Amino acid sequence: MTPSTVGVPARLSRPATWVDVDLAHIEHNARLLSRLATVPLMAVVKANGYGHGAVAVAGAALRGGAAWCGVARPDEAVELRRGGVGCPILLLGWAPSQTLPELIAAGVSLTVWSPDQVTEIAAAARTLGRRARLHLKVDTGMSRLGLPPEEIVEFSRAIAATEGVTQEGLFTHFACADDPASHVTADQERRLREVAAALAAGGLRPGLVHAANSAATLTRPTSRFDLVRVGIALYGLEPSPTCP
Repeated sequence: MTPSTVGVPARLSRPATWVDVDLAHIEHNARLLSRLATVPLMAVVKANGYGHGAVAVAGAALRGGAAWCGVARPDEAVELRRGGVGCPILLLGWAPSQTLPELIAAGVSLTVWSPDQVTEIAAAARTLGRRARLHLKVDTGMSRLGLPPEEIVEFSRAIAATEGVTQEGLFTHFACADDPASHVTADQERRLREVAAALAAGGLRPGLVHAANSAATLTRPTSRFDLVRVGIALYGLEPSPTCP
């Protein structure tokens, strides 16, 4: 992968600082990662595309073969839509109540991990005459956001019975996939597989199962499932010194 080109004035007292981003390099990186993954690729463009320009990076990644975009905040999803990005977008974080109508109207997929979220989203979707698409987040070991694995089947069943929402995906977040010496990633992957199998056994559709970040996409083929979420590697950087 090729790092984006960065230029900074070589002055001690500089009046301005700039970054030159070669979008062709990002497109190239997306193409390489898509070929490697062999499943759809989500380009993570949170934090203004890690400072590279979210709309421009999203366009380059899509030209390179990415199928999705991922963001952290509601305003980031709205910015992409207003910038003409029409691909599926997943909001990976929380959506406050007041942002739901615009997100649902824009067709943004939403992450959920609590019944209260589902109730609010469903009500907003019914008001709009729409169905909101949900991705259930499982906490398999990151201990940040997500529902415990043992609660997912009941949660998914409740979603299936709720008018105005549909389960589109199931995912988790790896805590340390960039550390090849750690056993944690294998444990997290196993737990996610068990949850997906439990849903299927209960007659529930898991939807798109996804877990792999940049590090796992590069080093753990078994973790790629139905979709990979690539951030740092898209911008030409290694996830860690031990993860090329």
